[in-house]
Amino acid sequence: MSLTLKEENFVVIDIGSYITKAGIGTQDTNKPPSTFVNMADYNNPIKNNNIVSWEDLEASWQHILFKELGIKKARNEHPVLFTVPVHWNKLEHERLTQIAFEYLNVPGLYIAPQPLMALYGCGSVTGLVVDIGHNTTDINVVVDSILQPSSNMTIHIGGNILNQYLLQLLQGDNNLVQQCEQAGVKLDEEFATFIREKCDICYVAMGHELQETASTTDESNLAGGIAAATSEEITDNETTVEEEEDNKDIPENVEIEYQGHKFTIGPYRHKVYDPLFKPDLMGIDTLSLRNAMFLAVNNCEPPEIRPKLWENIVLTGGCGQMRGLQKRVKADLGHVLSISENAGDTQTRLVGFLRIPDYFTVLKNKEFQQYSTWLGAEIVAKLVFTDAKNYVSKVDYNESGPSVCHTKSY
Repeated sequence: MSLTLKEENFVVIDIGSYITKAGIGTQDTNKPPSTFVNMADYNNPIKNNNIVSWEDLEASWQHILFKELGIKKARNEHPVLFTVPVHWNKLEHERLTQIAFEYLNVPGLYIAPQPLMALYGCGSVTGLVVDIGHNTTDINVVVDSILQPSSNMTIHIGGNILNQYLLQLLQGDNNLVQQCEQAGVKLDEEFATFIREKCDICYVAMGHELQETASTTDESNLAGGIAAATSEEITDNETTVEEEEDNKDIPENVEIEYQGHKFTIGPYRHKVYDPLFKPDLMGIDTLSLRNAMFLAVNNCEPPEIRPKLWENIVLTGGCGQMRGLQKRVKADLGHVLSISENAGDTQTRLVGFLRIPDYFTVLKNKEFQQYSTWLGAEIVAKLVFTDAKNYVSKVDYNESGPSVCHTKSY
């Protein structure tokens, strides 16, 4: 069976609750996914990290493989690597395995955890992965390619809550409300989603007056004892922070076009991510992002590994690349971290962020940084599907059944 598994046939499916990404062929990993499927078209089968409909989830995979990628089901020579959330349990892995072999007719299967793939995509094996998704924000610690379950944290705030909060802000703008009424356009969550997802409209500000934001380019200037990382420090630690943007060019108001009409959106658009840092704004009883990150790292043993985790933070997920987010996270961590230049084994010396390395000349660009999980999965697919000992083959499945997936996966 392994003789038929060629690199041009390898398939990666990066499962998402909002958007599932997929592509075929791993000869060139320096490319974004070729296929994007909106899970709303399949009744949102994954909600709050739980699978609510296996039938709809399978239907989305059938569509990806046999419609979008053009694979022939009867003669399927395309092994599939699925990336899955770490919350999926053994039974869910087995159900996926059964569907893959019995209904998708794949010749080979590999199941990989998404946080680990995101870290691989950024060229590291140890780090703190913050995945800001549609329903939740998941925080996971990885040490030497091993997930640390005791450090997993989930915040019940994601893109859907951010959309709802932005809608509240929009509805508080009387001028915008009048504009919508005159244009006959509904000021609803779809409107808010359009604004949040549209490039360069929103910005995660550390202060909500633009002049204050523009003057806060020094990572809030040691707001809570946190040291601002210099470019030299970042280079030495093989990490990069988000490109320094000139905040002075951020206008107070912006004009957008929606459904054929133009609307003016005010500076309140920069508050859209505030619920992540202050969940009580939406009346949600959950940890703030900084506290969840702090607890995740402090739950990791031994203590000597913790400084490395703070140096290797990966922001991923569909909501993880908003402009200004890295600066806000770093400034907010200043309230719970005390950073020192002392060389103690457990002393945090730097807060840094990883990104897709520059040698991926296409994916290194800012608009593609959200595909770190996808990139890591492609790299792993290239490695595992070249040797039948590394993945689950149809022969393995026929001999051992769905539980065989636990013997050949991360």
